[in-house]
Amino acid sequence: QRPRLSPPRQSWAAPEQTYDNLSGVSFGEQPISPPTMANVPMLPPTPVTNITLPVTPGADGRSSVQLRKISEIPEVFRPVFKGLPHFNIVQSQVFDNVLYTDKPLVVCAPTGSGKTVVFELAIVRQLMQSGQRSSAFPHKIIYVSPIKALCAERWTDWSSKFSRYGLTCKELTGDTDVDDFHELQSAHVIITTPEKWDSMTRKWKDNVSLMERVRLFCIDEVHLLSDTDRGPTMEAVVSRMKTIQSSVMRSNANRIRFVAVSATIPNAKDVATWLSSPDLSAALHSLSEEHRPVRLRKVVLSFPSSKSSFKFDMSLNYKLCHIISTYAEDKPALVFCSTRKGTQQAAGILVKEARFVLTSQHRQRLQHTSHSFKDAKLRDFVVCGVAFHHAGLDASDRSALEALFAHGDLPVLIATSTLAMGVNLPAHLVVIKSTQQYASGGFQEYSESQVVQMIGRAGRPQFDTTATAVIMTRHETRHKYEMLVGGTQLIESSLHHNMVEHI
Repeated sequence: QRPRLSPPRQSWAAPEQTYDNLSGVSFGEQPISPPTMANVPMLPPTPVTNITLPVTPGADGRSSVQLRKISEIPEVFRPVFKGLPHFNIVQSQVFDNVLYTDKPLVVCAPTGSGKTVVFELAIVRQLMQSGQRSSAFPHKIIYVSPIKALCAERWTDWSSKFSRYGLTCKELTGDTDVDDFHELQSAHVIITTPEKWDSMTRKWKDNVSLMERVRLFCIDEVHLLSDTDRGPTMEAVVSRMKTIQSSVMRSNANRIRFVAVSATIPNAKDVATWLSSPDLSAALHSLSEEHRPVRLRKVVLSFPSSKSSFKFDMSLNYKLCHIISTYAEDKPALVFCSTRKGTQQAAGILVKEARFVLTSQHRQRLQHTSHSFKDAKLRDFVVCGVAFHHAGLDASDRSALEALFAHGDLPVLIATSTLAMGVNLPAHLVVIKSTQQYASGGFQEYSESQVVQMIGRAGRPQFDTTATAVIMTRHETRHKYEMLVGGTQLIESSLHHNMVEHI
């Protein structure tokens, strides 16, 4: 079944941007009472008739929300959230709905606002309901993300966190060697991509015994539904799981709970309606940019295009120095280029045009570190406070660069766009140098997911209160990216673009 989203149109998903605060909007009536767990004391939940928490103006002009304490969950599950003194604003807003009800849930909040904890609370809910803390946990939990690097990160993190409760995590992506359902029988948490789960579930009727054990289906980055590359598969997978629910699940106790998180989008209500069941509407929490830990300024700069895409890309190198000096505020800057050669060219020009090393002590630290690099060019550039990063470098060089940048000693790192999908290296300033990449024999625009991921690297919560993302593009595409960063585009179904592949 196709999702009942708004009429299709060519659009981009909106990344984080300020909207009216819709937090507190919910669908449905009274929550399901929280289950008890043997020998585990539980605090009585507050009835959730209105999910808006008390809001009062903060000292900085932002709205402040009553934060929920970690002590409000059963003690046995508190190690999952070890290191958190309390839940943040986003997590506190959704706390009652995710932990004390079985409603489908949609959470739209800015990048870096701790949405992963929402999934972890939903998993804790499953453990509370089952009353099990051993390998006898009878159900399956599916986590789907369109980005393989996120899947690997979730597998590493959750394998550690949930092993104490007897849960086994299995990563199922194109990078793993799991090929059939038999290998998933022993797994409790399956971490996968839409494409892999699509291939595994096309003949789901041959594996009904496994599918009917699915109780929680977590969808990360759901705003990528409108991405013409990744969106159709994600849409088909979720629709198939809804079909499985209506075909296999015979009682409310056996229903699949859908929990989806995304960047802030204007029509989140459409996604919530899509994930609702006929007899149980989804709860929707949509939070604006003011809830982002680091305020993000987004700038779109356009330049005259050239007949040659290579020449245009090269011309942007000579504008980087001015952009970095204008927006970086002497803090780490991360520049994304489309090619390995492009990163080296941009670094070479920056080294000649600017001076990023502030003190003699800073230069001494960089000189000392530079001796460990195997790449000769990298050694010369690092001393000047500039470096390039791509998959062609030795692994030890890449790791050393990442550590140097993370500690704030490397002022400018120029990397290929694939870095945004992998290692988490936040920066005060992110620059997307050209919105095109060379693929399939020609230049084409970055996909929506790539742009959103790159923009999301701006902001270091432990150091900054503000950050900046700059997009450098052609005059012809300026309006497209202004609408992207402005948050005015709706999330629309894109399944009709690839309907034949999913019939």
